[in-house]
Amino acid sequence: GPLSSRCRQSPVQSSPRLSVISAMGEEKGPGVYSVCVGVCGVGPAIIWLAVLIYALWTHHKDTGCNVSLWSWLGGCACVFGVIVGGHLLKMVSDAPDFSASSLEVCLSCTIACTGCFLLGWEIFGILQYAAAEGEICTLTTWTLGALIVNPIVGLMTTITMIVAQAALLPAALFNAVEGSSDEEASS
Repeated sequence: GPLSSRCRQSPVQSSPRLSVISAMGEEKGPGVYSVCVGVCGVGPAIIWLAVLIYALWTHHKDTGCNVSLWSWLGGCACVFGVIVGGHLLKMVSDAPDFSASSLEVCLSCTIACTGCFLLGWEIFGILQYAAAEGEICTLTTWTLGALIVNPIVGLMTTITMIVAQAALLPAALFNAVEGSSDEEASS
């Protein structure tokens, strides 16, 4: 039908780097190198997210503990999940180059807002921990650990992402030069 023929046609593009398939039919997208570097860049956040999920899973039936501590840890896991998911999605959305698609800009803004939210969430966590300090519960230990580790992991993730971006600079430069030569050849 008309819908299936429209799906097979390539959309009009202003730049071959913004799509998954260029005008010449070659696949454009992140290579194995950029995927590996990107995963290593968010490595600390992935590990911490796994630890938070473990803590939440092992203590989800603790009725004697303060429920707000469990909710706070769940919020931390959600924040780090958004950070990890955003970076991974941004990494696989396009080949590294010096241009930014609207998806990449939206993901970067989401990650930045999530980082700002984490700062406020840490302050809220301090208040929750102070309110539950007298309770004897393993979640208070997890909460104190998360209050200490969250900023450390956030800083480590920022540093590793900067190093990952620096490692991807040669690939971005190559893709930018190749993209501009493709545009000149097609004109």
